Amino acid sequence: MGVSEKLELLGHYSDIPSTITIKSLPTASELDYVGAEDFETTMLDKIFPTAIEEDFNYRNLLEIDFQWVCRALRILNYGPYFTTNRIYCPDCGELSRGEYKVDLMNIDCIPLPENFTNTLTIDKSEFMDFNKSITIHLLTINEALMARNDPMFNDATGRSNLEFARMCYMITSIGGDKKSPVDVMSALNTSLSPADYILLKNKVNELVNYGLRMGGKTRCPKCKRTEATFIALVDDRFFRPTVGDILEWRNSRSSGGNKNIPADKAGTV
Repeated sequence: MGVSEKLELLGHYSDIPSTITIKSLPTASELDYVGAEDFETTMLDKIFPTAIEEDFNYRNLLEIDFQWVCRALRILNYGPYFTTNRIYCPDCGELSRGEYKVDLMNIDCIPLPENFTNTLTIDKSEFMDFNKSITIHLLTINEALMARNDPMFNDATGRSNLEFARMCYMITSIGGDKKSPVDVMSALNTSLSPADYILLKNKVNELVNYGLRMGGKTRCPKCKRTEATFIALVDDRFFRPTVGDILEWRNSRSSGGNKNIPADKAGTV
């Protein structure tokens, strides 16, 4: 029998419910075959329609909500335990390499403010020489994919400048005038000094700093302190738990809960 649970989304939408119902995945999941290059499209086109009870355009989800839903699906279907190959401890300065189980529940998420409207303005006073305000917004997952695949941002070798592409897709207007990503690219390349470009990148990163963090905290395998960090990106590897992860989830459920596993107790899988 399938399992389902309610999930409150981070964003505020006019065309998407604030709370959705996510369900367990089919046994023969497309995620068994998905690779890094098609992870997001497989999730949006094949997994979400099966795993989300409500029907809406999943590509209109904010990118941070796409990751939020993926995290919920991962924990619902495979449990919260994740095998990482590296743990860094800022206390002892040591980088531990191996296979360690960590708890995805220990990854923080910064929510959006209650009155968030997804229209964020960078005043011209933030720059040194540039004399126009810039309006930005958080990307939808569809916009994030468009930025990644837009050939206009490729160099001579065909490699995409993804950071620059994402910024151009985030910016909606300059000096009050609406701009397309290509218009933004032209404006930034011709009107922004190198110093102002750095200021712009810093301000954009500050204003869109919401959603799941790239990793969480666990216990250091060497000094045993609890401020060590691990990386767990929401990608195809996120949905490839080890047998040890599943067994630990089974044991945790049998004992009455999902308890965090210190790295030094988990050992090597």
